[in-house]
Amino acid sequence: MLAATAALIGMMGMQEKSADLDKILRDAEAKARIEFKDDELGDKDILMTLHVLDRKAKSYHKGSLRGDQTMYPASVVKVFYLGFAAYLMDEGRLKLTDETQRAAHDMIVNSNNDATGYMIDLVCGTTPGPELDAKGLADFGERRQAVNRWFASKGYSGVNAVQRTYNEGPYGREMQWLGKDYANRNMLSPDACAKFMTDVAFGRLWSEERTEWMKSLLHRANPADDFEKADGQARAYVGKVIPSETKLYSKAGWTGTTRHDLCWLVMPDGKELVIAIMTTKGSNMKLVSFLGAEILKSLGYEPRDPMASVSMPDGTTI
Repeated sequence: MLAATAALIGMMGMQEKSADLDKILRDAEAKARIEFKDDELGDKDILMTLHVLDRKAKSYHKGSLRGDQTMYPASVVKVFYLGFAAYLMDEGRLKLTDETQRAAHDMIVNSNNDATGYMIDLVCGTTPGPELDAKGLADFGERRQAVNRWFASKGYSGVNAVQRTYNEGPYGREMQWLGKDYANRNMLSPDACAKFMTDVAFGRLWSEERTEWMKSLLHRANPADDFEKADGQARAYVGKVIPSETKLYSKAGWTGTTRHDLCWLVMPDGKELVIAIMTTKGSNMKLVSFLGAEILKSLGYEPRDPMASVSMPDGTTI
């Protein structure tokens, strides 16, 4: 029993709750409510978690603003499919073929939903198709729970990563599995998201080879250093406000009703931060950047202007 407890603590990593970091998040939210008063931001509209990493000790200080609550994660869920795929590769149960590499790249770098559907079916052993009878649906659901089970075994809570992501919507067995009123939709907490990125930063759950593989997909060009190379997930979220020479690893998510960012920042002074921001304001293109900027300011950095207009890769301006 003691050995099992020690092993779980090792997987979770040493963490220390910080009242100071909690206050930073509360203050950022308070300023956002003033800046975006027309959005009438309430308690359920913003969830955040902040980790300040200590690489030498492999530990971190944690701040949270309703960080244990869950929200529909949009494309942020894709990092959990990536993490489970990396585990299967470490176990020799999944090969990194050219096609798997292409799908993983497109899922994370481009946030492609078709690639995500391929990856979740690959790692769970499922296929889409017509409706299933009760027994068939139960087997389908058991397979789709594989990602949840693995992360739960590593000390995670606040994770329901069981569905494809869609451009339009689910049909057939996918609609059955989603359930009435979308009861079984994907859900994540910012605590779980921040824990994932911290585990990647420290290489806790995977081999060095697979950790580096994930980092290569999550890394994005800093818009302050190479704007043309920076993609939309870097230009329009927390990446928009990070100082020059900051290393950015991230995955954003957005729908008409949600807008999120999960990022690991290696600051110019060498300090490392993990920030998870989840919001219900999908149409507010500046809220996530504003919150990120307020967090950075409170930590002593000089962020770039979150309210500035930005040209996106598709030619639009936000």
